[in-house]
Amino acid sequence: MMHTHIHETEIVIVLTYVLIGLFFNFFASSKIFRGLLGRYPDEIAARWRIYLQRIIGMLLFGFVPVVLITILLPTTLHDYGTLLADPAETLLWVLLFASVVIPIILIRGKSASNLAAYPQIRSKKWNFNIIVLSSLTWVGYLACYELFFRGFLLFSSQRAFGTVPAVVINILIYAIAHIPKGKFESIGAIPLGFVLCYITIKTGSIWFAFLAHSIMALTNEWVALYHNRDIELEFKF
Repeated sequence: MMHTHIHETEIVIVLTYVLIGLFFNFFASSKIFRGLLGRYPDEIAARWRIYLQRIIGMLLFGFVPVVLITILLPTTLHDYGTLLADPAETLLWVLLFASVVIPIILIRGKSASNLAAYPQIRSKKWNFNIIVLSSLTWVGYLACYELFFRGFLLFSSQRAFGTVPAVVINILIYAIAHIPKGKFESIGAIPLGFVLCYITIKTGSIWFAFLAHSIMALTNEWVALYHNRDIELEFKF
């Protein structure tokens, strides 16, 4: 009974925060960015709007949930898949994923629809510093994002409802979270969400999801950057 009560409390806290976090990320954050960056030139505002979105995402999806779980529940971060239990198995899955996804991105990455959305930073000129800072904020954001979705949400749902309902809930919320990015990404989030959930549960770790998502995001950004004729590359330190 005690474990059941803990799991019920855990899932209520997690699902409540999921709704609050996604709402803020969708709506409130964009208004804040417009207010903060409205005084700056378009080139600077274009970069820092994305940087700030990712930094706030790190707080929303990483720092705040960790604090809440630590204070309110008798669980540890290891209960949410942060431990790399089997590095060799995880690396094997990552290599398999990369061997499939990277060729697809190389082909699709130069499409008009992809170039219209990526890279997210719409600056007309990119230098080495912008590429590095964009990559670092991407990786930091995705680490917290996967801790949130495939860590807190997936493992708490699995303990409360079982594996299949947990995966369904995760995929549904994951697809909804991609609606602002368009129909294609929202639909694509369904098979991707299944793969990320399946391997996360199989390995007992979020590390595959984090590495796979990072590979996909960075590869797509770099391919789109290379093919976007509206962007000038200046590799200066």
